[in-house]
Amino acid sequence: MSGGVGGPVSEPLRLYHGGAPGLHKGDLITPRPAGDTRHLIDGCPTCEARRAGAPTPDDDLDPTAVYVTTDRDYARIYAAGYPRGGLYRVEVDGPLTPSPDPVPSWAVSSARVVGVIDALVRLTPTQTRRALRRAMSGRRTMPTGR
Repeated sequence: MSGGVGGPVSEPLRLYHGGAPGLHKGDLITPRPAGDTRHLIDGCPTCEARRAGAPTPDDDLDPTAVYVTTDRDYARIYAAGYPRGGLYRVEVDGPLTPSPDPVPSWAVSSARVVGVIDALVRLTPTQTRRALRRAMSGRRTMPTGR
């Protein structure tokens, strides 16, 4: 991964992406094409708003970006939001743009899968709440590179 937000880093960031199912090592993750709603879950208010083309006021993520995080559990939450979603270790080539999320996460133009952590992520409501509480209690820090 090159570019980034600062100078060189002695240790590479461990970045994760939770999302689309069925990815393999070497696959390139890019933003979904406009109008692709296959990943949206019935009954999810944010998903229903996106499907109708009317995002909710708190839906502040850029649909033209791929999101990565250093928080593995936070990525698991996103993976669990997809039908049969997966958790991946990824690398990016290009700058990291801070996301509006309250945990360490960044928007990138694409990410390459370097490992499949969990091919099928399912979380109970209790596990989701626990992961969100843990993620929200952490401090948001910006990497100095990579």
